[in-house]
Amino acid sequence: MKTIITTLLCFAAPALALAQTFTREELVGAWTCKEVSYSEAIPAEESAAVEKTKRGLVQSRFVFQQNGFFVMQLPANAPIEFKELESLNNKMWHIKAKERMVFVGSLDDDLMILNVKNVNGLFYFSIQDTPLVLRMEKNR
Repeated sequence: MKTIITTLLCFAAPALALAQTFTREELVGAWTCKEVSYSEAIPAEESAAVEKTKRGLVQSRFVFQQNGFFVMQLPANAPIEFKELESLNNKMWHIKAKERMVFVGSLDDDLMILNVKNVNGLFYFSIQDTPLVLRMEKNR
């Protein structure tokens, strides 16, 4: 019995580890935000800010170019406050596959850190140091 369990663990552990990583090639391309949610409860008095955030990010596109540059395209109806996010355009991006993290900015000065999760085929980008969780869809 112990031999069977040990054998299963030997095969299952590497498979699970591989399933938790992703590659640069998988990330390259344009991703569209389909939904914005929050990793923690937002007070009711901030509902206007929540709606503004959704208007600014839903349908935005995160483009991870093959040449290592990042471009963020905001929807036409994005609030003016979101235009400063376009300062991320043409910044380098890099990836730590095992940690499932993407960094936008130089190695010394990361301007945005995304934690990437794949849950049942749906991709979620969590913006580090914020409660924002973006459900993303890769464009074909």
